[in-house]
Amino acid sequence: MLTRLHTRLAALDPEYRLEELTPKLGGLRIYVADRFGADGEFDGAWADTVAQLADEAAVEAERTCELCGAPGRPRFHGDHRATWIRTVCTGCRDAPHPGGGPGRPLGSRFPR
Repeated sequence: MLTRLHTRLAALDPEYRLEELTPKLGGLRIYVADRFGADGEFDGAWADTVAQLADEAAVEAERTCELCGAPGRPRFHGDHRATWIRTVCTGCRDAPHPGGGPGRPLGSRFPR
């Protein structure tokens, strides 16, 4: 997903700059630097195009397992101290995984 986004952005401007890529609420927040013309004018068409591409990637992230890349969905994860939202598939939710503790599947912390 991020490779596709990079390829599409690089095709528009090989010198594009990613300002921020942040996981949040089971998805991604993607911010690409604005671009200005030789005359110093803000390039609104660029901003609109990259915002659309970043939004498409963010939506795809909310449907893609963070652990294996399979189709997934946001799930609550946590305990009595804190709660996170992570996007995982059913297989990763149910499989033993280091993130779920020793021999403990993520499913023990994610609702079905």
